[in-house]
Amino acid sequence: MRKGLVIAAAIVGLLVSCKDKKMSNAFDVEDDLEEDSIEAFVGDTLHLFQEEEPPAAVDELFDDFFYNFIDDSHFQGQRIAYPLPYKEGEDNERLTKEEWTRFDHFKNQEVLAVLYEREQDYALSKDTSMQHVGVEWIGLRNNEVEKFHFNRVNGKWMLTEIDKKKREDIPNGHFLDFYAHFISDSIYQRESLADPIKVILTSDDGEEEPQEEHLTADEWFEMKNSLPLPTHELVNVDYGQACISQNKKTLLLQGISNGMQMKFKFNKEDGGWKLKEIEY
Repeated sequence: MRKGLVIAAAIVGLLVSCKDKKMSNAFDVEDDLEEDSIEAFVGDTLHLFQEEEPPAAVDELFDDFFYNFIDDSHFQGQRIAYPLPYKEGEDNERLTKEEWTRFDHFKNQEVLAVLYEREQDYALSKDTSMQHVGVEWIGLRNNEVEKFHFNRVNGKWMLTEIDKKKREDIPNGHFLDFYAHFISDSIYQRESLADPIKVILTSDDGEEEPQEEHLTADEWFEMKNSLPLPTHELVNVDYGQACISQNKKTLLLQGISNGMQMKFKFNKEDGGWKLKEIEY
């Protein structure tokens, strides 16, 4: 049991240490100001808020754009193509700017997910040539998936369409059905754990060799409440990852306002999914 508590403490330490590591925001300003520069700072700040657009660098990586899209309502309003197409089956609507607030599922999100099968697919998040990215808002309790389509338009990322479907109608639907059951049913969750679960601890700088630990099912249940596992909705970023194998999935969770990252690796064995490995 003690091992699970030690690993849990390490994870909590990781999450706490990440709290102050905020992602770059186009409108952030430095906190350390000399007293004699207050007047200049006020002038510069007013100038920043008068700008119509943040620096062009915000459009180089989709992640940088999306963190700003979530964080800044003014910026968000500039990056939606109104009237915005909203498709649900055969029904097509067009949302006005006033109607958008009803569909802003990202407002209180703290964690984003990336579902992928091959390690090389995660590198897609660093591809500056990306032209299309889909962000899926997945309801784990109501079987609904709304996919937000972002496209580069004249070099700028824009939200251009929303498409609503059921989980079974998307490529990762089978795994998501499993995850919804896994996260809501403790008995099923226990049955879906490898014995033991491998835990890989990596250093922040990547210079030290990863350490390997193992967790029993009881140790998992001791520490699971300290993990950032989504329980009601999952926001998955689809960079165009391959969906070739239906026998393994990696659920990468990353903090929106910090540098936290954790990987949960699942394998499908004898018809059922198992949590095999955790890496952080």
